[in-house]
Amino acid sequence: MLSKQDIYLHLFLLCFLRKYVAVTVTVDDVDVAEGSEARITCNIVPASSGAVPVVTWYNVTNAANDLIANYQGGFGLVEPGYSERFSVENDITLVITNTHRSDSGTYQCSANLVGDSPSVDDDICTLTVNYFSSGNVITINVNSNTTAYNVIITCFPGTVDGNPVPDINLYKDTTIINTQKTLPLTYTIATVSDDDSGDYRCEASNSVGSVTSNTITLDYYKPRYETTEPDTLKPGKIGMIAVENVEVNPERVTYIWSIDGVVDPNANSASFTFTGSMVVGTVHTISVNVTNLIGSTSKTIRIAVSERSNSNTGLIIGMLFVGIFIGAVGLYIGQIIHNKIRKKSLSEKQNTDKRKQDTYMDYVGESRGQNQTYQDLQHRVEESAYVNVKAGNKNKKGKM
Repeated sequence: MLSKQDIYLHLFLLCFLRKYVAVTVTVDDVDVAEGSEARITCNIVPASSGAVPVVTWYNVTNAANDLIANYQGGFGLVEPGYSERFSVENDITLVITNTHRSDSGTYQCSANLVGDSPSVDDDICTLTVNYFSSGNVITINVNSNTTAYNVIITCFPGTVDGNPVPDINLYKDTTIINTQKTLPLTYTIATVSDDDSGDYRCEASNSVGSVTSNTITLDYYKPRYETTEPDTLKPGKIGMIAVENVEVNPERVTYIWSIDGVVDPNANSASFTFTGSMVVGTVHTISVNVTNLIGSTSKTIRIAVSERSNSNTGLIIGMLFVGIFIGAVGLYIGQIIHNKIRKKSLSEKQNTDKRKQDTYMDYVGESRGQNQTYQDLQHRVEESAYVNVKAGNKNKKGKM
């Protein structure tokens, strides 16, 4: 409940303010992205509803007012130095198109009500033009993707500039795991674990824009491997098991071997040797455990002691079958070659006999009534076969 004194004081202040504050001006701060439109509105409360104020806009630089525009009742002028991108709407709104980062600063609106006293009021505001620029993309690097300790991921700087100052973020998959305002950014994994596997990238960003680096992948997993071992072992002989084709990240691993349930404290490499029992039928159980920081992989191998190694028997049988096969193939090929040679010899012999017979018959036919000699027959150019004929008259008996 107000007292009479409070009521009188309130009425006095209203009358005083009504008399001496004819116009009230307020301007709110404005944030815009570079290249967009900025609108700065001057809120004017006149003393009388019919008064039309003269509204003047200034750019305040180093405490000096640089005139931008003067407007009253929808009419006015924008100064030539601002007319390309600055305009005024409804006297009270200053519009800046395609804002530049250089437009950031302080602006003043002044309202003058002619006939009111006092008739002038003004207010200032701050225009902030936000921007983002990157001359070169940022990059990400890791000192090693196979080591187990002190893995260092680094975001290297490009030329990044912006308002507000960009945040430098390091992402693992879709989660930000580190952030700062400056480059380079470094992130260290002291001891790797399975949770550290994933895709890593760097990003510089603010409310206006962003730029992202390339992506690196860290893939950590427990050991994967194969073993080689004999099927069986002769009594008292030495057997060996080897771990091969190991795939693991990080690369640092340890080996633990045991035989028949007893761990061998001296066996800590990728191979294991042991002496088989002298008792035929004994089955040795050998286990190997390969471990890195991510986890362990175990394998159990059973080797029986027998009089003859299964692997040697199989080798002997295999060699026997190979020998039989090679011998059969060789015999078959030899038979084919022999038959071809034999057929060729028979054919040549038959051709030679035929030529001899034809030559002799020709000689007998042509020599009737003539004294042909052996030399005559021998020098027949068209024939290559010869008949043993004695020189002399054809009526004489010749030896064949």
